[in-house]
Amino acid sequence: MITLTVGQTGGTDWLDWSAAMFSALAWPLAALVIALIFRRHLLALLSRLDELSWGDKSARFAQQLDSLESQAPPLQASIEPGPELALSGDHSRFLKLLDLSPNAAVLDSWSGIEDALQGLAHTHQLAIADPIQAARHLHQHGILPARTAGMIGEMRSLRNAAAHNQDISVSDALRFRNLAKGVLNEIRLA
Repeated sequence: MITLTVGQTGGTDWLDWSAAMFSALAWPLAALVIALIFRRHLLALLSRLDELSWGDKSARFAQQLDSLESQAPPLQASIEPGPELALSGDHSRFLKLLDLSPNAAVLDSWSGIEDALQGLAHTHQLAIADPIQAARHLHQHGILPARTAGMIGEMRSLRNAAAHNQDISVSDALRFRNLAKGVLNEIRLA
């Protein structure tokens, strides 16, 4: 027995498939083309971003820096010539880190604060490994001002944000370094 089926031939299946793919990809491709056309403008907008929220996490690095800068004592210029009291280490190393990764530059600035706190705690015979605990004990013993101890805690949270891949701008990394200089001067003068 022979069966004859009358209907569409297989030749138009590729046309149907092409039409379905084109309709499915039309909007994503249009969005990609628009993003490529306006990429400079989009990047400029993203660089000015102060807050980024993703789920229940929120990043406010620049706003926290503003708050810390308002609390920080003004940096005093050294009257007598000599080595700068602030960050130990090479300025060119900081600039290289800043060029490579502003996050790394923030971490480098924080390491100077940790070292200075450990040194001050050791000088006053406090055997505390955690820098926040050291700052708290140094404050309780009247060695470190309350404002400085509080700033150290807030700067540590900013350092943690930088360590956990929150994007830090170059200007925010420079601002963090200036705050670190002021805190280091207060630690070294304590």
